[in-house]
Amino acid sequence: MFLYVVIILSVLSLGHSVQKPGWDSWESSSEGLIININTNGAYSIGVNNVTWLNSGDTFFFANGKRNVAGHDLKLTQTTADGGVDKFGEWTRTNFHYTAGTSQIIAAIKTYNNDSTPFVIFSQQYVNGANNTGAGNVDYSTSSFPGFKIEKGTPALGYLSYGGMMFGDTEKKMGSWGYSTTKINYGIKGGPLALFDQTGNTIIISSANNFMSTSVWHESFLDIGGSVHWGTMGGVTEVPPGHVVETVLYYHNGGINKAMEGWGEYLRSRYNRDDTYVKSDLTINYLGYWTDNGAYYYYKTEDKNNYQQTITDVKKYNDKVKIPYRYIQYDSWWYYKGRANGVKTWVSRPDVFPQGSQYVFNQTGLPVSAHNRYWSSDTTYAKQNGGDYNFIVELLLAVPMDEKLWDHLFTEGRKWGLVSYEQDWLNDEFFGMKALTTDINNAKVWLTLMGKSARKNGITIQYCMSNSRHAMQSLELPTVTQARVSNDYSPGQDQWKIGISSIFAYAMGVAPFKDNFWSTTNQSGNPYGRSEPYNGLNAVVSTLSTGPVGPSDKIGLSNVSLIMRCCNDDGLILKPSKPATAIDSQIYQAAFGSGGPIGEVWTTYSNIGFIDARHFGIILAADIQNTFQLTPTLAGFGNITGYKIFSMDNPGKLTDFSDKSPVSITPACSKIEFCLYYVSPVIKTSPEVVILGELSKWVPVSPQRVKEINQSDDIIITITGKQNESVTFSFSVDGIIRSINCILGSSGTAQIHVEAMKCLPD
Repeated sequence: MFLYVVIILSVLSLGHSVQKPGWDSWESSSEGLIININTNGAYSIGVNNVTWLNSGDTFFFANGKRNVAGHDLKLTQTTADGGVDKFGEWTRTNFHYTAGTSQIIAAIKTYNNDSTPFVIFSQQYVNGANNTGAGNVDYSTSSFPGFKIEKGTPALGYLSYGGMMFGDTEKKMGSWGYSTTKINYGIKGGPLALFDQTGNTIIISSANNFMSTSVWHESFLDIGGSVHWGTMGGVTEVPPGHVVETVLYYHNGGINKAMEGWGEYLRSRYNRDDTYVKSDLTINYLGYWTDNGAYYYYKTEDKNNYQQTITDVKKYNDKVKIPYRYIQYDSWWYYKGRANGVKTWVSRPDVFPQGSQYVFNQTGLPVSAHNRYWSSDTTYAKQNGGDYNFIVELLLAVPMDEKLWDHLFTEGRKWGLVSYEQDWLNDEFFGMKALTTDINNAKVWLTLMGKSARKNGITIQYCMSNSRHAMQSLELPTVTQARVSNDYSPGQDQWKIGISSIFAYAMGVAPFKDNFWSTTNQSGNPYGRSEPYNGLNAVVSTLSTGPVGPSDKIGLSNVSLIMRCCNDDGLILKPSKPATAIDSQIYQAAFGSGGPIGEVWTTYSNIGFIDARHFGIILAADIQNTFQLTPTLAGFGNITGYKIFSMDNPGKLTDFSDKSPVSITPACSKIEFCLYYVSPVIKTSPEVVILGELSKWVPVSPQRVKEINQSDDIIITITGKQNESVTFSFSVDGIIRSINCILGSSGTAQIHVEAMKCLPD
């Protein structure tokens, strides 16, 4: 893919006032992204010689008024500069504006190599700006970039993340057009993807200052208008030197690949890696949950408190050999105050009569602990006689003191705290005027939490996060996981996380679908519901690569179903990336054609580092039409030499290639969901295909399979709990063969496929 930049100069000598030239200059190219920059401040975005977006009005609120380019906003000069950064050599066009007494530079930065297919738009407030509020927190106080939504645009679709739960709850898909564009914006807005049906995709999002930057669709009843990126509309003052950046990222390989590339750029920019994700106990191991939807959510055993209930949960699970490695405490355990916010984050005596440390000592289970928005009467605030700096308003408060987090996390470690769940992020943010009118407060709040967590060895889960919180996690590596759908409710569709998981994966955050019941009927549950889709919830949890958290009543767990996720030690056997919705599913939602009606997600396991083997997984559920799925449409590429088989019929292997697709039909329901596995032919004579550990949702996972070597024989190195029994299966010339391995004292063994033997280490 290529990026072409065309700069139209109205004058040769930059640094003088410029006049508006014509639009008669264009550079032709056969493919790639084109940005056409005019020295009068206008610009356009094209793909493969087709204009997708034309710039709208540039504006900045300052001194109590909206200053618009060509009117009150004066363009004094246009300059150019360049340099080199970690992404390569760049050039930049700078538009110098005056908005009242404020000097602002709007710039477009492009890179001069094919590996950086993105453009950075920036707004630099040279001497700051006062009285900048736009009159509505969901508007923006500035616009650069801004794009018109016009009649006669090419046939494009859009995906607009929005709402809470990592932009999941109000996400929108549709046709990008004058009367059809209804994107999310303001406080609830998020990244925007524009795409055609041939793979060309553009992602536009904030690139820095995520908590104070917004997108705004300015229109009349969502008809026409323009889409603006800038500082959120409630901010009243912008300090000198403040910079707002927006990235426009292009990829010609579809929505998933574009989102992956966009995320890779942002993670690289903020030096975010997966160290904390990989080391997070609550992501790697099975845990027991008491969140909303769980059997013991604000409910205990009859005539017992939570102390006894939690102890009995541990005893039961030990008895039936479910290897839970931690337990989650939800909001039922701590003190609440005004507006039902957290008042004091310690256990109440009616919950744990002998204290949380006693419960930890009794169960031995590390803890993932919930917290919510802060009450204005919190005992920690100096305003209420406490020791820590808070901003306190009428109903809510927000901590602005790293020492508070140090205190909470240090004390928490004594009773087993390993993961901190910050819930109600959207309510805390929107409910505090200080967070929506000040340009820095929200970032400071989350940054202090993240810094202390890093210092104290705690990881963080975000819950009810808007997209701005989600993107702020790029700068906070201890934010390892996030909820990506609404609260679990038995029998409902909360499991549909395929699209929000694309966003989470891009940010380097493990997506979490919330807890689930492993059996259909849980007598005496507080919801009066049943769970007919227990299997689907279990497989979605495992394929998410996030936490897996059953939440059953004591005595009512489906042990065999739960154990399909993990080894005997509770280690989750997962794919190499989260399962995500295929592009065609999004095309169908946006254009009304071109894909499955329902959920079709794919993922894969990579085994080995050099000459890695790839094992694909396809999940299809709630399907309403028939769709022919090829490896290319599945995101696997135009592969050859692969076989496909179903979970229900592993003995029936068929070729899987772009010439031999698999048919996805309405038989793939929520109860009878379809799970397909794609495996390479390891050897052709005899034909050998690894089927894997068929008792698990992910038969070939990096947690189980460490190496596949091929010489005189095919040797597979597997790992697990000491003395664990592992049954591994293969297809040899169409006949299924299985080897049962008892792992050695080191927890490893080598399977020799053609010799049909297992050698424990």
